[in-house]
Amino acid sequence: MVSFGPIQPDSTSETASKQIATLYVHPWQSQLAVTLRIRQIPVLTFLGSKAELAALREQGNDIDPTKIESKAIDRAKAFAKRLNELDNDNTFKAENLSVTLNPDKTHSIKLNSEELIKLDKGVILSDTTRNKAIDALQATNRLRRLMGNAPPLTAIVNPNQPRNNESGLASVRPVTSRRKGMASWYGPGFHGRLTANGERYNQNGLTAAHKTLPFGTQVRVTNLRNGRSVIVRINDRGPFVGGRVIDLSKGAASVIGLVSSGVAPVQLEILGR
Repeated sequence: MVSFGPIQPDSTSETASKQIATLYVHPWQSQLAVTLRIRQIPVLTFLGSKAELAALREQGNDIDPTKIESKAIDRAKAFAKRLNELDNDNTFKAENLSVTLNPDKTHSIKLNSEELIKLDKGVILSDTTRNKAIDALQATNRLRRLMGNAPPLTAIVNPNQPRNNESGLASVRPVTSRRKGMASWYGPGFHGRLTANGERYNQNGLTAAHKTLPFGTQVRVTNLRNGRSVIVRINDRGPFVGGRVIDLSKGAASVIGLVSSGVAPVQLEILGR
């Protein structure tokens, strides 16, 4: 990611080092974008316009994103500020974070009944799967994990379900098969190289290499040592070391606590389309 630089979510904070939510401004598909990270892991990207990107580039070598008018920057700063406030709130519990389906088919991440952010066309998962429901669940689970080690959700609250559906939950995708084995991860040496499906490998994304699953397949990977889960998209082939069933990106490995150990026993849940 080519970044124009970080911006401070809250200028009144004592030090930036105390903020778990940070913001980075960068170009994305010819338009301005602001990526929100929690503990340096990308969570959501706020999308601006081509005109905003052009205005930023016109500043030359002395770029200051705060000097342009941008709804994306304003929304990102407000959300990051709220997350930093929650991190300093002793009553905050990450397990109270949830995601709901709205009547207009968008999703909202909530803390109890408080809407923290609406995932409309201007806000996407930083490593989008291009499936709105999966992206919403991924983003919420990353926040739950990074802000309090809360267990991952497996469904989205749907308050508009008919009353005979007492659970009020909408499953994202059905699990078509399960298998267990050892997982590993790969990162710096491959970052920026072409993957087997032709895209550039981003070690900070939520992707994985598998020997046979079709490209684009969504897989929920659960670390059996700690119960942490992440949904990854298959975009590469591997692993080519015996006894391993999947090779995760560094970003995915970080979510489930796999980076330091290098390998770990996992359960794979293949998600249907």
